[in-house]
Amino acid sequence: MSDESGEIGEGEIENVELPPGALITQSKTYKIVQRLGEGGFGKVYKVFDPIMNRYAALKMIKMNVPEDERRRFRQEARLCGTFMHPNLIRTIEVGTTQEHGLFWFAMEYLDGSDLMGYLDRREPLAFEQIREIFRQTLDALTHVHARNFVHCDIKPANIFVATDLYDRNLRLVKLIDFGVAKDLADPNPTPSKRIMGDPFYMPPEQTYANPQLDARADLYALGMTFYEVITGGRHPFEDLFQGTRARPCSPSASGSRRRRAPTCRSAWARSMPATSMRSSPRPARRIRTSASRAPRS
Repeated sequence: MSDESGEIGEGEIENVELPPGALITQSKTYKIVQRLGEGGFGKVYKVFDPIMNRYAALKMIKMNVPEDERRRFRQEARLCGTFMHPNLIRTIEVGTTQEHGLFWFAMEYLDGSDLMGYLDRREPLAFEQIREIFRQTLDALTHVHARNFVHCDIKPANIFVATDLYDRNLRLVKLIDFGVAKDLADPNPTPSKRIMGDPFYMPPEQTYANPQLDARADLYALGMTFYEVITGGRHPFEDLFQGTRARPCSPSASGSRRRRAPTCRSAWARSMPATSMRSSPRPARRIRTSASRAPRS
């Protein structure tokens, strides 16, 4: 029982029971450290969580964003919040800003570099490192595709190689940015008036209005991505890519390499690109098995 002051006695605290349906309200505070990036509809910040004593990556939607994009933003937060796979980025908290009511979600903060960073710095990766990154990325895609989702934006900037602060030799690949992911089980998908994804990596079918996509779209883009990584920055159809998608030819007919790849890399690189989504029929798990059998020298 409460005393005359209205305070709950010590014995009563021990007996407090929360019934099903009870609501627990919390207010989380993050301290902005720096802005990490910005897209058309959102910004990403490095933030510090004083309660958990850790950094996080906080993605916040911009003001006056169309409703369909707000829906995609919320879908990304929910989807990433359900991931339990080590190679997929996870949402750890969601909320709205106090001043403007802007929706945000916080993700685990990653220390390291995405593959685009390696390409921009012209920092070569050993063939075994590339193959391990490829394997882990395929593991991530296998999990995503099993849940009837397509990432739709596979590219070097969205494949992050995270390093551990205490063990620099430990590298863990994280597939990030599910902002344009497609839910294949959604009976009423949100129509889009713009191209979703990066035309430099996506299959030709993805450039159509409201395209009918499946997991092969991600595998096509993954082939383009790793061809570029293996050859040090060369796109397989770079001579034909002039802002619009032209009829693709054999990868060997493209322009000169930026870096000459060893024979084992060359053979593996030539097996990566496809000319369309339909020519990438194998599921991610089968490609992973083939990659593990590739020659090491």
